Amino acid sequence: MRVDAETASDAAAPSPRSHRLLRWSVAALVAVLALDAARSLIAHLAWNEPASLWQPAATQFADIVWPPAAGVAAGASRGARLYGENCAICHGPEGRGNGAAAPSLGPRPRDLVADPFKFKTTPEGEPPTRADLHKVVADGLVASAMPGFRGVLSDADIDAVLDHLGTLGTPVADDDTPRLRVPPRPPVTAATVARGAALYTEQGCGGCHGDALAGGTPMRDAHDHEVTSRDLTAPWTFRGGAAPADVFLRLSTGMAPAPMPAYAHLSETDRWALVAFLESRARPAPGAPGSVLAGPGQSPDPLVRGRYLVRAGMCGLCHTEVSAGGIYRDERYLAGGIRIGAHPQGVFVSRNLTPDRETGLGAWSEADIARAIRDGRTETRLLNVWSMPWVFLHGLSDPDALAIARYLKTLPPVHNAVPAPLHYGTLETALAKLFSGEVWLGRPKTITYASGNYANPKGPDLARLQDGLVALQLLVAAAWLAGLALAIPRRLWVPLGRRSWRGVAGCTAVLAVYATPMLGMLPADMVSREALREVPRPDTADLGPERAALVERGRYLFVNVSCVFCHGPDGRGGLKLSGLPGTLYTANITSDRAAGLGAWSDAEIARAIRSGVGRHGRPLYWQAMPWDHFSNLDEEDVTALVAYLRRLPPVAQPVPAYRPPSPDDCAVYTVWTEPNTAPGCR
Repeated sequence: MRVDAETASDAAAPSPRSHRLLRWSVAALVAVLALDAARSLIAHLAWNEPASLWQPAATQFADIVWPPAAGVAAGASRGARLYGENCAICHGPEGRGNGAAAPSLGPRPRDLVADPFKFKTTPEGEPPTRADLHKVVADGLVASAMPGFRGVLSDADIDAVLDHLGTLGTPVADDDTPRLRVPPRPPVTAATVARGAALYTEQGCGGCHGDALAGGTPMRDAHDHEVTSRDLTAPWTFRGGAAPADVFLRLSTGMAPAPMPAYAHLSETDRWALVAFLESRARPAPGAPGSVLAGPGQSPDPLVRGRYLVRAGMCGLCHTEVSAGGIYRDERYLAGGIRIGAHPQGVFVSRNLTPDRETGLGAWSEADIARAIRDGRTETRLLNVWSMPWVFLHGLSDPDALAIARYLKTLPPVHNAVPAPLHYGTLETALAKLFSGEVWLGRPKTITYASGNYANPKGPDLARLQDGLVALQLLVAAAWLAGLALAIPRRLWVPLGRRSWRGVAGCTAVLAVYATPMLGMLPADMVSREALREVPRPDTADLGPERAALVERGRYLFVNVSCVFCHGPDGRGGLKLSGLPGTLYTANITSDRAAGLGAWSDAEIARAIRSGVGRHGRPLYWQAMPWDHFSNLDEEDVTALVAYLRRLPPVAQPVPAYRPPSPDDCAVYTVWTEPNTAPGCR
């Protein structure tokens, strides 16, 4: 019996071969984890400083302290204070049209010192009257970022602002300057309209506005800024007013510095005939009986449509480099370069969308570009939804996606070599997703957007270095398996394999979590439908067909202009942003009267969308609420958005109040993807 026990003991003791296998397995595991940690370390430490940081000259674009009231000097006059709080963000501190939000505005803000004024009652070449300026400040200019301050500023406040403009050098007509007289309008007859039609052709108006009067032609103004000719069939977009007397004045004074000339050389009768002709071609306003949606977003010309959708959307928000003060570098429009951090998904640099063949989209077909926008697929990879929100853009119609692609191919090419994304190690990524509670979606807690240009980085290609580390990990794993195959007798492989299924399954699960969301295996429409399933589709049975179409257009814009990205599928908002402007929260834009927009007027909602002015006059930071981009929205589409927002079901969820900049704000502009009411970078 003693001999049998000793024999059994010897059999149970680990053999030298087992010790070698254990040591080899531990060494292989340590090597794999070390390589994995190196991948994470690269992602954490790389690109912490931009390759270059552009700072515009103050004469080009002037930085602004946020909130604007904080930048007004102590002891400033009442007019200087009101100007600094409400006007400098667009027109600049000295009124030279060089405000911090100016690069994306359509049209560009006026140089209040040197530019001619369009909307006035004095002849071409003469300065406006004080009453002209007062009217523009009080009523604003429709279809532009210039808001009306009536209800925000009193008449006395506006007069104080005009006094301050006088100290900046804004020219104002003196008492001797002649005023344009609007003569009595003669009766409108068929002959009058026919005469107006003939004049439209003779004077070459169709060269800019087209034979159908629909406009949309890109042109350059006196400052070489791009402007678009007005759709003359849409009088609700006439910035100087659509009343016959207003149109007569515009024909008489011209629209300098835009290409629209003055027609004061025509007789008063001929100018009235042109007014009559334009009236005869006017179509019903959006949503009115008999109206059709025919703005630039519906244009049959893909270049007109594409330019409009890009300029009025959020492409520039991520794909255009910004200065430390948040000013867009307009000469590198859509050239990419912004660093986007989305742990644990990865670290990304926004794509160069210009048609440069080496670093941009020059070698891509229009179909390739449209597929990337709508489906997130390129020839080499699936675009990560947390850096490029294609799930929200999948709803773009084929004509719209291809029109965007067509327009991108016409941009000035910019050579800007954007590096490939970086990813964290498998273990860190998998654990972060597991502990986030959203294993398959892998929602980052925060997304960061860094100023400067992170393209053209110096040093080694870090994405390729990470690929090399992955290859070494696979090599170590393959060597370990080969060692096992040589060290373990064949007769033991079958039972060992059976016992190891759990280990294999565990490794597979870790890799699956790391690779998620595995959206490339699913149809893009299925993924997008799931992401947008909570976006309300209001019942429009009580509306006429024109109004119902307007609401449906508003929903289309709500999703594809990406309101949903910040305000949530149901519009409740509440997402926190922290950085240069302080701590902000995306607004509740549902129809709730207390927490949302239910108590706002349509004009107040439209003003916030396109001019960044809150209901009670508070300026909205242009990179939190990108009203500078939305200033390019056509009046028809602003009306459609307002109509849809009016029908969003109310959500009684109040949003925390704005907190001005504080020491604990994030150094890098940061957006939380889940509600977070703690102010600052916490």
